Amino acid sequence: MLRPNVGFKLFRGRPTDKYGMVRPPVVTKSDQLKVIAQYYDQKVDHFDKQNNKTFKQLYYVDDSHHKTGGPVFLMIGGEGAIDTSYVNGMFMGEMAKKYGALAVAIEHRYYGNSIPTKDLTLENLKYLSSELALKDTEQLALYLIKKLSLQGNKWVVFGGSYAGNLAAWFREKYPNIAVGAIASSAPVEAAVDNMGYLGVVGESLGKECADNIRKAHIDMENLLKTPEAEEMMWSIAVDVQYNMGIADIVKTMNNPSGGTPLERYARLHGVGSHTVGCSDVKYEDLIGPLKKTSIDPQGMRQWTYQTCTEFGYYQTSDLPNSIFGHNIPVEFYIQQCADIYGPQFTAQSIQKAVDRTNAYYGGLKPNVTNVVFPNGSLDPWHALSVLKDLNNSTKAVMIEGYSHCGDMYGSRTTDKQSLKDAHKLIDQQITNYLK
Repeated sequence: MLRPNVGFKLFRGRPTDKYGMVRPPVVTKSDQLKVIAQYYDQKVDHFDKQNNKTFKQLYYVDDSHHKTGGPVFLMIGGEGAIDTSYVNGMFMGEMAKKYGALAVAIEHRYYGNSIPTKDLTLENLKYLSSELALKDTEQLALYLIKKLSLQGNKWVVFGGSYAGNLAAWFREKYPNIAVGAIASSAPVEAAVDNMGYLGVVGESLGKECADNIRKAHIDMENLLKTPEAEEMMWSIAVDVQYNMGIADIVKTMNNPSGGTPLERYARLHGVGSHTVGCSDVKYEDLIGPLKKTSIDPQGMRQWTYQTCTEFGYYQTSDLPNSIFGHNIPVEFYIQQCADIYGPQFTAQSIQKAVDRTNAYYGGLKPNVTNVVFPNGSLDPWHALSVLKDLNNSTKAVMIEGYSHCGDMYGSRTTDKQSLKDAHKLIDQQITNYLK
């Protein structure tokens, strides 16, 4: 859930800013000037021939490295706004320079500046889905192929987190356009109860630290019986997903001189770099902003809708031996869908939606070739991603010591060998795709 007081905010396992990473990509002023922002008249509903309404969909183009006949590298936007860094501020930008590629990024419908409807009523949100987003991507690609005379040029798509799903699924559904995909930290398996998320959090902290947090939660639940448990749980989850200060968490929780496990846990929660301020844990205050139908540039109402209609992804404490206790069951999130969007959202309807998503895209076994699935060993989302090679051309790589979307950053001399190896594999696979 959203923790409104923090400097770095996580909402349903995703950042509330535009990046799926902990720090924004580094882009120089000269690089920004190379990028052209444009808008494409996209259909609101691709699957209703009677609906001719369109909206302005933002996309960026950087042709500064493009060579005649060179490939097109397309970054698919996810559940947030995009900016110029999506074309030249990440590892894709490095690859575009190496391969002489045209770099393009498309913003996801209903996020950022690409809003198809005047507001976010439930009736209007029916045009928000991964299927329509993939069709948007196809239509933009076809438009650019015609506009820029790119017939015969090969396309590779990129994306991270939910957009990593979209990259893999675009290769699956539109292989006539994309010859390959890099699907970073992609939770392709939809799940109503994503109990494995907090399981990975516990594993990343080590046994002694995890045991101390478990003891702290037992004491806290006995003392409080309030949503404070969830607030403190997310303080730790943010750190682990984005590898921020894990060593400090372990040091604090494993230090007996800090008092009881609960006292250490409380101190950790109160003095962390992103946990300064008062905690707002009133349920109505929590879901109130999600009920508002005005345009939300951060996309919280939109992303919540997608979890209720396609993915679930609810990070619960339902694991039998959860270190965070058992105060956050899946029913907590299901009730939010009903409270925000209406009583028609039930456990049965959400499960049916998740089952449909997995049946349509293939879950952990999508019918794809030429895809790389990079994941960070510290990233709790890897529990829902592809962790083993699916075939000779669809590779999975676990990047030890890295967290969510860590491979999407540009290369640095300080990168660990595990990330260097992952970047090398991605580079090699792109070479294969373009043969």
